[in-house]
Amino acid sequence: MPQQPRVFTAYAPALQLFLEEEFLGDALFDTLAGFHAGKARQALHLMAEIERGVIAAMQPAIARHRLTLANPEDLRAEGRTEASAMRALSWADFLNHVDQDYPAFLDEFEQLFRLAPEADKADAQLLLDHEVALMDFAAAERNGDPSSIAILSTFLGRLP
Repeated sequence: MPQQPRVFTAYAPALQLFLEEEFLGDALFDTLAGFHAGKARQALHLMAEIERGVIAAMQPAIARHRLTLANPEDLRAEGRTEASAMRALSWADFLNHVDQDYPAFLDEFEQLFRLAPEADKADAQLLLDHEVALMDFAAAERNGDPSSIAILSTFLGRLP
């Protein structure tokens, strides 16, 4: 059954949760990369870089909202554990997972954008756009687009 979106009613707690999940995603993708080779490995490393870049870009928002995030190393350990549980997934299975489950995350980032105060709209848009990039890459890769990796590289180029 596909992932179901969570419902959020307040901006700062949702932002905190999503940023903590970026740390988890960083380790998840980097660990998954170790289970693959070639283009899959390259793509997963780029996905991890995107997660790290988003975390870096969101530092002013973290300070502005005085967020106290969970220990990044604990979050990364959770990501590595999740990746280990996904070790048996083939590349095609992983891409199908993104196709089936990431629309729920996109819905959640859209909620965050709607909840964002005007001063945070650009940050919320960046979070939304990073999820779109991951999903667009997976769709292009599933369709055999030889330039699919450029979707990730292009998004990464938008990050500071």
